Amino acid sequence: MFSQSRINQLLFVSIIIFAIIAGWAVSELFNSKQDEPSNNITLKFEATDHFGNEVSTTNYDGFSKVFFFGFTHCPDICPISANLMSNAIDQLKNDNFESDSIKFFFVTVDPARDNPERLREFLSNFSNDIIGLTGSHKVLMPIWKDFFVHVEPATRSEHQNHLSSSEQLKDAASNNENYMVQHTAFYYIFDNSNKLQSILPFGSSIEQMVEDLKKI
Repeated sequence: MFSQSRINQLLFVSIIIFAIIAGWAVSELFNSKQDEPSNNITLKFEATDHFGNEVSTTNYDGFSKVFFFGFTHCPDICPISANLMSNAIDQLKNDNFESDSIKFFFVTVDPARDNPERLREFLSNFSNDIIGLTGSHKVLMPIWKDFFVHVEPATRSEHQNHLSSSEQLKDAASNNENYMVQHTAFYYIFDNSNKLQSILPFGSSIEQMVEDLKKI
């Protein structure tokens, strides 16, 4: 019989493995088929930022953009990824690159817990230049779908894709405040015309992100 702590450890490991494999697969697909229209993501969103302001795509017209999807209660993947973006921002500044022309976004996959205050607290550990985005499940679901982000609460042994329904996330929030959320983990890099330029998987280096950002 597994203890609860052992079950949690197994969930953490499975989520990490899932994120790495999914991120690598998507980045390979993009890199091998860059010219196919199916690889184009329509960059359009409305959400609430980590200061409680209602924002949309038009608020960031003319900026290049980096998106990562995660949640603040994540024990490893999301803090590591936020830290990578923070380090990339610092490296760009150290290289005297015009980093102000790029906006970095951390989009939650856990709207039940990640309100603006929680996002603000989480992001304060990394960089003031990362923008947190949250909102209701109804608001965030189209963004997840547009980016082909898989979102699934890891509270049970059976797994389903919950992009089309918020019921499982609501159940997880009400039944277990320490639930995990399984999600794909990679960085989407867009130029200032909102055209997708590259996808980097979880585990990419600071150098790789900086190199890709300097190309746009």
